[in-house]
Amino acid sequence: MAYNQLGFALSGLRTVSFAQIDAAYKKTGKTDLISSLGFGIDINDHTISCKARFSFEKKKDQPFLILEVESLFKIEKNDFKNKVKQEDNSYLVSKELAMHFAVITVGSSRGILHAKTEGTRYNEYLLPTIDVKQMIPENVFFKL
Repeated sequence: MAYNQLGFALSGLRTVSFAQIDAAYKKTGKTDLISSLGFGIDINDHTISCKARFSFEKKKDQPFLILEVESLFKIEKNDFKNKVKQEDNSYLVSKELAMHFAVITVGSSRGILHAKTEGTRYNEYLLPTIDVKQMIPENVFFKL
């Protein structure tokens, strides 16, 4: 399917979770960053959500820093009805648009992480650039 430009606006941004876990922190050693993305839909409000979660680990499965951020994107009503909603009553967000939403969410997460850790020992842990193409291999479909 070809990419259809939608009329949309960033309508919300929230920190879903944030934690600094001192007991899991070690000053030395390799730091692993575990990242994930997810999408949601509110058909009544014509909103697509993009949620990004990041955890920094020095010990496997023991994160010392966790951040989860959700961005809300309000889709223009006619575009939602005519371009997002499909004939089989499923809903589609093109891969390109999903990547755009993800880039905005990851960039916002980077700033939130900095603001929340400023003045702490955790401020040295920055979100690197992330290639969201690898995290979104195809169009995003919702079947309700």
